[in-house]
Amino acid sequence: MRVVDLLAEPTLSLRLETPSKPRRMERKIVRCAPTEHLDPTPFLDPDVLLLTSGIGMNFTEQSIWDGYVERLTRVPVAALAFAVGAAHQTLPEGLVAACAEHDLPLLAVPATVPLLKINQHVENMLQAERIAVIDRSWSLADECARLASQGADIATLLATIYAALQQPIAVYDAFSALIAQYPESVTWRTDQAPHLQADVLTITLPMGLRHPCLLAVRLLGSPTDVEALLAPVTSILALQLNRSVAVDASSQRDMKRFVDRCVAWSEFTRSDIANAFQELGLSRREETSLMVADMSGEHAALAWQLRIALHDGFHEVRVTEIDERMIALTQLPREELSSVTERLLDMDPTVPFVLHRPSRTVDELRIALVHGLDLVQHISEPLLAPTLGLSAVVAAAAGRGAREAAERFLAPLIAHDEQRATELMPTLRTWLRNNAQPSRTCEDLFIHRNSLSYRLRRIESLLSISLDTLDGRSTCLMALRLVELEPY
Repeated sequence: MRVVDLLAEPTLSLRLETPSKPRRMERKIVRCAPTEHLDPTPFLDPDVLLLTSGIGMNFTEQSIWDGYVERLTRVPVAALAFAVGAAHQTLPEGLVAACAEHDLPLLAVPATVPLLKINQHVENMLQAERIAVIDRSWSLADECARLASQGADIATLLATIYAALQQPIAVYDAFSALIAQYPESVTWRTDQAPHLQADVLTITLPMGLRHPCLLAVRLLGSPTDVEALLAPVTSILALQLNRSVAVDASSQRDMKRFVDRCVAWSEFTRSDIANAFQELGLSRREETSLMVADMSGEHAALAWQLRIALHDGFHEVRVTEIDERMIALTQLPREELSSVTERLLDMDPTVPFVLHRPSRTVDELRIALVHGLDLVQHISEPLLAPTLGLSAVVAAAAGRGAREAAERFLAPLIAHDEQRATELMPTLRTWLRNNAQPSRTCEDLFIHRNSLSYRLRRIESLLSISLDTLDGRSTCLMALRLVELEPY
């Protein structure tokens, strides 16, 4: 209810006595406050309608009226309704002048209208408005529930809420990272958490999590009606977020079991992997895409954003987080896979994560997983991985006696370093890491180029292999990867 609405009510016969600005006349009234105190401000809330007969206000000094009105505007009250007839036959001129000076709407109440009638009218109007807001809130919740039951994503729900609210809205995770927003064109501040911003209302979503998400609204008016309108729909948003993102305990264990079996090549057979994949509830007839993301440090704040993006892009998603790495398996893209992939890669250039092209078999998926877990350690931005990587091949070979053979192959270098205090193994490792480039290897080892040449010839002699050939270099690289292989 607004101040101007009081003037439009014919039964109250109120008259505006001040040239108040339209902005002040549009101010909402939250309740009435009947009082005869000379200084009622300690008992007043902002935006109340002050009702008084002026009993005890028998002064004529303009400064006293100015002080009285100035204190009311500091609250600030929405308007002042002054009854004539009981203590004052007419409105005090000093009061009219003070209200005009401080732009406080002054409403003259005729002697035929008791202040109680104004109080009752305001309360009835506010009650009707509250009921209307409750009806709107449940209608909005019902519409969002209908959309959610049809598989609508978070962005669609936010668009529906925005249509009813007409104020920018967003969902943040517990780390103040933006998950989704509407409209997309609105820019939200990043230098301060949303709940610390004066013009943003935040509501904790009832998700049943230790660190729940927040619903944020860019306020364009009073937060009271916004909170009432959004109260029921927050539960729908929370349920949809949980349905789309939160992984229950059994799924979490199933994903961890599948990952553990994939990386432990020497311990689990192909049948073990296939059984673990079947326990995930994914179809072996469908192609399976893979994502591995680094969630350590500051990247942890983007976990929800990644999860939402995956669920927006695929019908079937299985997610787990192991040792600060998020691992996701997805099937059945909601649109062209190329479009989904492009959107994921463009989401945030600072997030190190690996996307693998779809695997047709469990064996191919196993290799992709090992490859992705290795690649994510060496990147600083999103990457569409090549189909095959050396790390996956090495892991696949480790369970077939290759690791033992690699240890025997490199044993002469290890023995030579131990017996003569040389550094042939570090030299070979650094040389291969620098793609066999002598200058970069010498810089890393702080040695002369002639010293490097001598060490390489000594390595060739001990291993009975030529480092000038691709076959020799590949053999050494594979051997080093095998002996240094650790479970991911």
